[in-house]
Parts: sequence; C-alpha cells; structure tokens
Amino acid sequence: MRRKAKIIVYTGIFVLVFLAAALARVYLLGSAPERLVKSLGQDLTGTVFRDQNYENENGNRYDLYIPAGLDRMQDQNLILYIHGGSFNSGSKADGETWCRYYAAQGYITASVDYTLQMHGKDVSIYQMNKEIENAVRAIRQRTEELGYHIAGMAPFGVSAGGTLAMNLAYSGNSAIPVRFVFQVAAPTYFEPSEWPLLMKVDKLTSAHDFCRMMTGKELEDYTQEIRKISPAGIVKDDSVPSLIAYGRIDHCVPVNQKYYLMGAYILHNVPYDYYEPPVVVIHRRSPFETDSILISGVQVCAGIEIFDLSGL
Repeated sequence: MRRKAKIIVYTGIFVLVFLAAALARVYLLGSAPERLVKSLGQDLTGTVFRDQNYENENGNRYDLYIPAGLDRMQDQNLILYIHGGSFNSGSKADGETWCRYYAAQGYITASVDYTLQMHGKDVSIYQMNKEIENAVRAIRQRTEELGYHIAGMAPFGVSAGGTLAMNLAYSGNSAIPVRFVFQVAAPTYFEPSEWPLLMKVDKLTSAHDFCRMMTGKELEDYTQEIRKISPAGIVKDDSVPSLIAYGRIDHCVPVNQKYYLMGAYILHNVPYDYYEPPVVVIHRRSPFETDSILISGVQVCAGIEIFDLSGL
C-alpha cells in the first residue's frame, strides 16, 4: 500500500509541475510572435488598415499592412496570408506576425478571414476559394485608392490556409498575378479515406457526408469534384513555382499528402522546392515555433532564384 501511495503522490507532483511549467510557458510566450518579429530586427513602421471589407455574405474582412516610405511611382508586390485551422477555426489575427515581418521588408501584406465550417455555416471549399478571390480583388482596389499599383503577389498559409493559397495560385482566378506560392503542412487531396480525423472533428459519419460538405454538392460520384477542390488535382503545366514544407510526423495532415503534390509538380514540370523542418512534428506547435519554422524555411529557400522575394 505504501508503494502504491508513493506512486500516486509522485504522479500527482509530476502532473502539478508539468501544468505549472505549461502555464509559465504560455505566459512567457503570450507575445511570442511580436518578440519573434523584433528579434529578427524587422518591426513595422507604416500603417495598418484593419477590418477592411470585401464581397462576402458573412461579414469577413481583411487587414492591410502598408510599409512607410513606399514609392507610389513604382510597382509594388503583395504577400497575402491565409490562416489555417482545419477549415473550421482560426482568424486573420493569426497572420499578424507574418504581415508585420514582410511589411517591414517593404512588401504590402494582408491577412484575410473567410467563412468557416462548423460555425452554423454550410461552407464548401468552392465558397472559401471564391471569398479569397474576392478579397484579392478588394485589396487591389483598396491599394489603388491609396495610390499603389500591385504588379504581383505571393499567397501563403499554414495547413488549411496553405490549401486555399495553392487553390488561388493554381486556379488562375487571382485579380493580382500570382508569382509563386508557399505553404506549410497543407492538405493537398481530399480523398475521404485520408481524412478520418477531420471527419471525426466535423462529426461526419460517412465519406459521402465528407464529400458533400467539402464540395457543397449532392452527388453519387464525387471523384471529379474532389479533384477540382484539391491543389494536387489542379496543378497544370503553367502553374506557378511553389515552396512547400512538411514535417516527417504530423498529427493532423497525413504525411503522404505531400507526395500527391510533388507527384503533380513532377508530372507537369512545375518548379518547386521542398523544406523539411529540423523538428519533425507539425500541428502540435506554439504560434512562436510555427512562425520560426516558416521564417527559417523561407530563408533557406530564398537563395533559390524563383523564391527570392526581391524577384516577386
């Protein structure tokens, strides 16, 4: 009994210490994204236009970051952040670190909200794609009103946001020409057998229900529609260069998703670069750690001409 009591006491102490350490970490890293930007010596001096409207039925908006001192006589470039969250969570606020980071380097940046699933809304990937396209159109109009001409853009995102970034880039429907796209741990193909976890989260009981939710259509055979909403299914010979990053272990996005995408790149001879973070687990990270991985990944690949941001 004494041995059992000791085990219980030690286990309790371990749990308390663990929880205390976790709470301390949350407290210390609460402003980690801001610290990350400052640690890189890249703090924004410019103007942030928050909660800008664009055409959609659910009140979604975007934030626009304009660096100080931009020359209105020269063409400018846009970097658009699209947040992740399994298509059912997240917000444009998740992109502030990135937007501030790149705006500090002289790029117009923006972060956009879009309608999410499981929030009383029946939302397909098609609708999300359309909202992102409308947001880009609104950003072009707003920046023109401010006296800037955007000649090119790079969409980027994490997880679900990466999917929408690629869909924008590969569809050819962007109001601003896309020069390249970059993403981390994005779903690339929506074959239902790949997504039992997402089905469980969304409380879907069958592959049919999953396909209906993702496409917004009631069909008997979803093969073609799934292809149309999946980045790997819409890569073409003239698709833009791509920078992609995946961990060797991922608790949300199946690790073989990257192979669908790389196979499509190879088939269509699309330039791409693949980056694997030195820490192998993705989707169980703090915002600070995720941003660090993203920045280090882009810095590693920035030496490749097609991903050099100065060539946007």
